Order: sequence, then structure tokens, then C-alpha cells
Amino acid sequence: MKTARLSAAALLALSLSRAPLAAAADPPALPPAAREADIEERLGHAVDTALPFTDMDGRTAPLAAHLDGRRPVLLVLAYYRCPTLCGLVLRGLVSGMAKLDYRLGEHYRALTVSFDPRDTPESAARKRTATLAALGMAAAPAPDLWPFLTGDLPEIRALAGDLGFRFAYDAQTDQYAHPAAAVVLTPEGRVSRYLYGIEFPALDLRLALLEASRGQVGTTIDRVFMTCYRYDPASRRYGPHVAGFLRLGAAGILVWVLTLVALFGWRGWRRRRQEVAR
Repeated sequence: MKTARLSAAALLALSLSRAPLAAAADPPALPPAAREADIEERLGHAVDTALPFTDMDGRTAPLAAHLDGRRPVLLVLAYYRCPTLCGLVLRGLVSGMAKLDYRLGEHYRALTVSFDPRDTPESAARKRTATLAALGMAAAPAPDLWPFLTGDLPEIRALAGDLGFRFAYDAQTDQYAHPAAAVVLTPEGRVSRYLYGIEFPALDLRLALLEASRGQVGTTIDRVFMTCYRYDPASRRYGPHVAGFLRLGAAGILVWVLTLVALFGWRGWRRRRQEVAR
């Protein structure tokens, strides 16, 4: 299922054309490169975890080294010198993560991979430092706490293809056109959910991580949330699920009825014991 350039299309077009917002009487036309930027959802598809990437410390390892088989992963494809959209996506993700009850590194993992082969471990380290500082984790973070990776073009294209993430280089502006999205992977590296835009509400992140972990992350209350909320492809958000609320209501009524039956039964038993005692 294809998704359009989303609400970030105008931002993307402005970024590539460098046209000032105030001077635009009409929405700017998309540059040719921006028309290639899209996402073709590949839900359930397993990414190739053997693809090698280099982290911010210069260590090269397969993608599997950043998956542990226990915790879901928030994955962002972003290039580190992007003047607009990538920074907005990362800031939006940090804002949502800061409001989560789940803790990064304990309940879930995060990973950023650059799709610009010119990015270096040094530029990855700078972007990671700024991102973790915005999240309040600037003090000596562990290397596996939200790694920022770089790679060669063949591996980048292979990973982007696995994710259905289409980007294009615009030679005129020396920038990349790309969609605005984060991808939630299962602990084993399968695509579980796409979250679109530059704002990521904590509820959406919470439910997407819970869904990707098949209920292994979070509390019993979170699993009840998962019953009552469903992802709506039209709005690209999680919303109330009527059938879930009905099932929850029916379960509540059943518990109430059983409680009443047990209470009346206990009172009858107690009355009979009192009569026998007399």
C-alpha cells in the first residue's frame, strides 16, 4: 500500500527549492526528485539483518548486532546534514519518546541509519549527541543506546528496499527527497508498523511498541489498551476500537454478574449455616 508524500510534502518541496514560505502564494510544486519520495508499506517483511553498517564510533557490524530478539526497535532513516525534514522527524520522535512510560534501552531500542553514503561516523556521532541531549541522555550514554549508523550505497539501498522507503537525490540542491516516517520493527527485525509525519504522539509510540512486541512490553493495562485501540490507516494514527470497548464492556458486565451470583450464594450459604446452628 502506497502512502503519499504525507503532510510533509510541502516542507520537502520547500527544502529542495529553498523558496521562502512567506513568498509562496500557492503551495509549491514538488521538484522532480521529491516525486520519487514515497513509502510502499511492507508490513511483516523481514529486513536483511546481515547488512553491514558502521556506527558513530567507527565499528562495523551487521544490522543484527542492533537487535536483541527481546525488545522492539524504533528505526529512523535520516541523513545527518539534512537541513529540514530529518531534524523535524528526529525532534518529533524525541518529543514523543520523552512522554513515554517505556524507557529507551530497557523496554525498547532505537536506531537511526543514514541513507547518504557520504555521511561519516563523525557526523553520526554529532547527530547522536545532539539527539540524546534533547532526550535528556547526554551524560555518557552507552554505545548501544540509540546507535546512529552510516553505510555504503548498496547496503543503504538494500535496507531502504526492505522497508519500502523510497528516496531520491536532487543534484541541483545537493539534498535528498524522502518521506517523513519512523518504522517500528519487531525484536526479530520484521516491519510491524509505520508512523508517519513529524509528530509522534506518545500513545501512538506506546501502542506501536506494544504491538511489535506482541504484548511482551508494558503492563496488563497496556494490553487492555491494545484491545481497545487499533491503527487506522486512513488517519495514520491509533484510535478507539469500538469492538474492543464492547468486548471490554461485556467482560466487565460478566465479572459483575458473577460477583453478584457469588455474593448471593455466599449470603445464602451463611444464612443456612446460621439456621442449622440455631
